[in-house]
Amino acid sequence: MDWKGLTDRFLLALRVHEELEFKIGSHYWYLGPASDNQGYEDKKGWITYQFYSDDIIYIPSENPKVIMNTKIQGKTLLEHFIEFEGKANNKNESNRFK
Repeated sequence: MDWKGLTDRFLLALRVHEELEFKIGSHYWYLGPASDNQGYEDKKGWITYQFYSDDIIYIPSENPKVIMNTKIQGKTLLEHFIEFEGKANNKNESNRFK
């Protein structure tokens, strides 16, 4: 999937309140609606967090541009997602020809 397709996939997930997964460094991160997560049930916006960690970033916005442009370790969430999905797609593509 190309950059535009991955951006559209990211935006669709935000629109339908679907959780997304990506990797930053050696850790997997998840992005999901704040209201779906314990302690944030009454909040609007999104959170991104590491699985099995207390490292949570609350994004107090439902605006897709704000969410996808939120930065962690110098890159936007969209950039992290595209990098993660691009690597996964390349791996799947190379395994297809083995």
